[in-house]
Amino acid sequence: MSFLESFKQAIDSLKANKLRSILTMIGIIMGVFSIVTIMAIGNAAEQYINSMFEKIGANVVYISYKNMNVDKNEWLKLEDMEIIKKAVPEIKNMATMIRRTGTLRIDKETRNASAYGVSSQYKSFAPIEMAAGRFINDFDVSSGSKVIIVDEFFANKYYKKIDVVGEVLTFKTSWGKSINLKIIGVTKAGDDLFSGMAANDTFPAEVFVPITTLQNIFFNNEMLDNIYVTIEEKEGLKEIGQKIVRSLEMNKGKNDIYIAYSSQDEQQIFNTIIGVISGVLLIIAVITLVVGGIGIVNILLVSVTERIREIGVRKALGAQKRDILLQFITESIIMTGISGLLGIMLGVAAGNIISQAIKIPPVVDIPVIISAFMGSVILGLIFGVYPAKKAADLDPIEALRYE
Repeated sequence: MSFLESFKQAIDSLKANKLRSILTMIGIIMGVFSIVTIMAIGNAAEQYINSMFEKIGANVVYISYKNMNVDKNEWLKLEDMEIIKKAVPEIKNMATMIRRTGTLRIDKETRNASAYGVSSQYKSFAPIEMAAGRFINDFDVSSGSKVIIVDEFFANKYYKKIDVVGEVLTFKTSWGKSINLKIIGVTKAGDDLFSGMAANDTFPAEVFVPITTLQNIFFNNEMLDNIYVTIEEKEGLKEIGQKIVRSLEMNKGKNDIYIAYSSQDEQQIFNTIIGVISGVLLIIAVITLVVGGIGIVNILLVSVTERIREIGVRKALGAQKRDILLQFITESIIMTGISGLLGIMLGVAAGNIISQAIKIPPVVDIPVIISAFMGSVILGLIFGVYPAKKAADLDPIEALRYE
């Protein structure tokens, strides 16, 4: 018997038991669907994070604390930035940032806010574009100017326009201290997940003010969260970081206070986390696929029992053992192959929908799709062997006597 004849007979057999075939295929469909969806979301998230780091730059070194419970004389302060500049002339840009929370009052409306106190070069370290006005400059920082930067969502919601430069609003701390701040710039809103969150009233508005202004509002708290620097080259980031740490610790007169890490290290950590999460979910999806394969074994064994007389008749008419073997394996491969295709289509569609929902660019990984389809076919081959062998080994005389 040719493969084409086996294929036709397998299709006829599956059509004869449509509901049972569909129910059996669901396990494989869900397994392949899960694998493709997980890989699509994982790859999309990884590419999105990599693109964000590309915007920031791969030549960034971050200086922070080894232990956040540091003494006041071990704090990173604005004057430490001058020490770093003198110790490391290779530095291209340097910035710092602190974050404090409060509320903003716009006429009669109020909104919770996260205020980021930044230095003038902070814009070089973040994917910030201006829709109107300007960003914070050196004069704003040195003079402690009472100015603020808002985003497009904020401007549109509370002022019904984007260019709100010159408007004044009030920032208020949790203990009641308030200060009037003049808007000098509006940042462009992105189209990613975090930008979408900023448009939601339930999330605090994110605004920028000069770091010295924010320090003065919060009782002149001089402690910096960290310091960022960039150098011209991507190589030697580790050495530059160690040099900065040594210069700072020498100035403080104590060792093991600070730690330096690069944007490359941070990117690798994010990618590792995504990889681990995707890997765990992938294992669960593979288990689902294997369970679906066991279902195919079960349904084919039932099919063998139902078709014992048919197998006996075929053998009596001259069908060889390999013909029976080929027919049942073909049925298994057809079920898993069709299931794989349906699972792939659903997985790609789900991956695109979820990516759009969380506002990251969807990624269709062709090797993953091919692997998922080939895996489902191989699964059909593996799980179809035992039922096929059992059918092929039937004695034709005993099969003909079977009631």
